[in-house]
Amino acid sequence: MTGTEQIEIERKYDVDDEAAVPDLVGVGVGAGAGAGGGAGRALEVARVVLDPAASLSATYHDTPDHRLLGARVTLRRRTGGHDAGWHLKLPPEVAGGGRREVHHPLGADDEPVPAALLDRVAALLATGGDGDGASALRPVLLLETRRTAHHLLDDEGRELVEVADDVVSATRVADGRVRTWREWEAELGPGVDGPEGDALLDTLASRLRAAGARPSAHRSKLALGLGD
Repeated sequence: MTGTEQIEIERKYDVDDEAAVPDLVGVGVGAGAGAGGGAGRALEVARVVLDPAASLSATYHDTPDHRLLGARVTLRRRTGGHDAGWHLKLPPEVAGGGRREVHHPLGADDEPVPAALLDRVAALLATGGDGDGASALRPVLLLETRRTAHHLLDDEGRELVEVADDVVSATRVADGRVRTWREWEAELGPGVDGPEGDALLDTLASRLRAAGARPSAHRSKLALGLGD
């Protein structure tokens, strides 16, 4: 089985339990929006499609000293939702770019980390003096997420942004500590990027912040769940 790779451009927000995702129809930017102007096309939300709430379960793998997290890398196996599988998230290749996300299909419940993903982080794992490094990997966090996804579409039906409303429960494997929180994630749709994509996220951020969202104080669900 082969994996796929994509660029993930998203913004995360902390929200209180009583916050409600606002009406996002009409959010958009004009042609040439963003730094430097240009000839980009207009992006505007014409309608919102709401998915039924989904239950996602993820097991995050790292070394005991959180070597991957320290390098802005996350490795997880997730079930539930439309993108179940193994996910390896890597730092941007250029400053300001989105994170690279490598997907690998699910196998058996007891399968080890796929070799194709281990190869991508082999050098990083080896920095701890663990031989090939793979032997140091272990589950470090169990995440249960109740996700309600809002798909923001243009007038042609193309997805511009997905806004995920997540209620999260994280259990730290080392000591069983549980932490819960709620957050919103706004991720650009496939092919939506560049200055226009950034401008669209800026405009969307204004609408979300008016509804009570705050720019996230943590780097990732893994970082918050582990307490780093």
